[in-house]
Amino acid sequence: MATDMATDAPLYSTPLSARELHFSRQSDFRPQIAAGVVAVLLATGGLLFSRRFGGALSQDLPRTALLLLAVSATAAAACARIVWRRTHPFRAGQRIALGDRLIGWGSSLGLVLLAAGCSFPAAQTSDWLIWLPLLVVDQLWRQNFFDAGHPGSNDPSLSDAYSVTPLEPLALEALTAANQPSEQIVQQLFRVRDEQGLESIYGTLQAEFQPGQRTATLHVGFCPPLPTEPRVEAEPISGPAARVKIVRALAHGARLDVKLTAPNDRPCQVMVDMAATAPGKLA
Repeated sequence: MATDMATDAPLYSTPLSARELHFSRQSDFRPQIAAGVVAVLLATGGLLFSRRFGGALSQDLPRTALLLLAVSATAAAACARIVWRRTHPFRAGQRIALGDRLIGWGSSLGLVLLAAGCSFPAAQTSDWLIWLPLLVVDQLWRQNFFDAGHPGSNDPSLSDAYSVTPLEPLALEALTAANQPSEQIVQQLFRVRDEQGLESIYGTLQAEFQPGQRTATLHVGFCPPLPTEPRVEAEPISGPAARVKIVRALAHGARLDVKLTAPNDRPCQVMVDMAATAPGKLA
């Protein structure tokens, strides 16, 4: 009977509870590996540093061996941080934990001790030419580790444990409405130049009317002025029925009168499409 029940069980896995997730993390040895790498760096660096300053170590490593050691130690420190961050993701607003500080600063301290133990007092300049660039890069990587900016922090296996509660529909609607711009465009112009070098100005203008008002005047400035007096055309494109009259068209601007065909008992707007082109040129 037990065999039949096992056979009929679903093939997919159910989401882990908090207790199951806790024990699954306890069985993950990645944090111990990261901590072990940092401990090895600190122990090795401390040993070399003490022996160097105690006088027991006076011979320098060959350049090739020193380069291999420096690159390997820097890569080990970076890998330890990545492994640690995969199992200890960082969330916005969260304080840096003690374990994060030990991994971040401990790996950097191990590299500094290694550099001093292998190359101090740097009788040959090439020793520090090997260590200094790697130590600078390590500073940047450590800050990235503390900022939780490393790609290793996006571990999909932990997404359920650190999921963000979605906003309620009403709260999301209110937030969207609050982010909407409150400004209203009343004039929008853009300037173009054709293959012959002639400039034209096109735009959309808004004429506002109060209750009972039938005529509104629009002033448009051209800056810098056009080379010659332009040919100006305009027509209403939205709002109550209206007519547009070009009162004046000059190189530095134009005046337009917008008149409603019938009075309106409430405030309204009429959008006008305008084109100011070179004389003889079709808009």
